[in-house]
Amino acid sequence: MRIRTLIPQIALLAATMAAATLPASADSIDGKWCSADGKRRIEIQGSKGIWGRSGITIDGKYFRYTFLFDMPAGEPDAGQPVEMRFRRADQNMLVRIGTGDQKVWSTCTPEVS
Repeated sequence: MRIRTLIPQIALLAATMAAATLPASADSIDGKWCSADGKRRIEIQGSKGIWGRSGITIDGKYFRYTFLFDMPAGEPDAGQPVEMRFRRADQNMLVRIGTGDQKVWSTCTPEVS
């Protein structure tokens, strides 16, 4: 077989192998998220959320990159609207509670017990 005929096949194989080594990126807001200080966390699965370590279930308004809900009773800022917006390019999200400043949250690291 001639080498010239193999060049396109080799290039395709190299590109495929390189793409396989890249980290996977999320394409929605679903997942486990933590505040920068680690004091607040949420797990989002569609229109349901599980808030904090206590596991309070939240019904929210779900869009692929946005999750909206009211802070549950018993939490600081209870009753305040919460807006979470996924930033795909950065793989983090912006969170605003009430009229406060936006804070950057990221995916949670696994907990060690």
